[in-house]
Parts: sequence; C-alpha cells; structure tokens
Amino acid sequence: MNRKKGAKLKERTELLYGIQPVLGALQHSKRLLNQLYLKKDADSSERLREILILAEKIKLPVSEVPVSQLTVMCPDAVHQGVVLRCGFLPFTSMPDFPQSAVGTQPLLVVLDQIEDPHNLGAIIRTCGFFEVNAVVVTQDHSSGLTPVASKASAGVLEWLPVISVTNLARFLNEQKTKGFWVAGLEGEAPDCFTDFSRDRPLILVLGNEGRGIRRLVRKHCDWLVSIPGNHEVSSLNVSNAAAVALYHLHTLPQTP
Repeated sequence: MNRKKGAKLKERTELLYGIQPVLGALQHSKRLLNQLYLKKDADSSERLREILILAEKIKLPVSEVPVSQLTVMCPDAVHQGVVLRCGFLPFTSMPDFPQSAVGTQPLLVVLDQIEDPHNLGAIIRTCGFFEVNAVVVTQDHSSGLTPVASKASAGVLEWLPVISVTNLARFLNEQKTKGFWVAGLEGEAPDCFTDFSRDRPLILVLGNEGRGIRRLVRKHCDWLVSIPGNHEVSSLNVSNAAAVALYHLHTLPQTP
C-alpha cells in the first residue's frame, strides 16, 4: 500500500479497543472492518481467543503484535490486548429502526446534548441492560459514537440503536402524535419519579451534564420529575440518574 493510500485509509477509519467493543463490532457488523491487532499469545486468553476465532470466520485480516505496539496505537486507553481498525459507527435512522424490537410499551431514552463520551457510553450500557428500545441524541453539541464511548458502554454501543436528530423538540412532538408520553428528568422538579407508571409508550429525556434539559425541549415534556434524595447534594451525575430511573421503570409492570 502506498503512503497516500494508507493516509486516506486512516482518515476514513478509527481504532476501536477493548474486548467487549471489538467483540460487539465483529458480531454485529455495523462498521466496516479493516484489520484486527491482537497481542502475541492471544490464544492464552479465552476472550481474546473468541475474538480471534470470529475474525478468522469472517476472514478479517489479523496481526499478532507486541503489547507495546498496541499501547502506542491507543495511548492512555485500556486496550486489553486487542485493537480493531474499522470504519466509524453509523447512527440508526428512524426508517431503519426495527419495529419488531419494540414491545407493547416501548421505551426510548432521549439525551439532550450529552457531551461527555464517558457519560454517553455509561448511559448506553445502562439502556442495554434495562432493555431500552433505542437512544436518541442531538446532532449538535453531543458526543459522537467514539471508541471512548463504546468502551464506556462495554460494547453495547456496537448493537443498541442510536438515532441522531437535528431538532429534538420536533422529534418529541412527532413521537407524541404516535402515542408516546414524554417525561423529563430534572433535579428541581416537584413531582417524584417513583410516582411513575408504565401504561403507554414512554420517552425519558435526560439533560446536559451542566445545563440540564433546554427550555424548548422541556416545553415538549408531558411531565417533569425528579429522583428523591438528600437535598444537600445538588444532583446525581446524569449517567447515575439514568441508571436509577431505568431500574425503576424496568421493575414496573407494563399495563396494556
């Protein structure tokens, strides 16, 4: 490969690292896959061996390299002995959203300008655990679907539908016409989140780490609720708040 062609390849690709993100990328094929790099003696690790077998099955080129090379490729990252050169992870579009995956009372999580990729990844991991149907993010002022976010999500980002919208207020209004009820989680809201019930399709809105839910988005919420706790603590981190809220929703019986 000549130098110019190699440079263009790197412009179109990124380095995904960590066992769960790489395994998820190989299993779900939402990315273009270019080259897998494994630490030498990867066969000694059961999880790395699983990745190697899967890569060979799909005929993905594999290079066994020293751990030091992986560290140079992904500095300041916990690569766990595996790095994947791959295409960028695409967003899911609404027409591509698998309606078969939507239950009788579907649950969407909307993130209003979540900018920290660690928060995005942690929220998506929680959404995967509690069987959220899809996550919706804003096109602007939001973290991208980066390797950092994928690692923080423990690979859930590689398979959970994530939809990007240009106008969040318009999106919420459209979903309300389809029967969704919109609840916004806000620290200062007077109503308690534990009064919630699952009796209709639901959208849970979480706001920016510092600014919370924007005014126009808040206007499209049918109900603003807060998580009860110690008033001497201003609020929970947004990813922790998502975990508490989704656990509560997950335990509620769904009524037709």
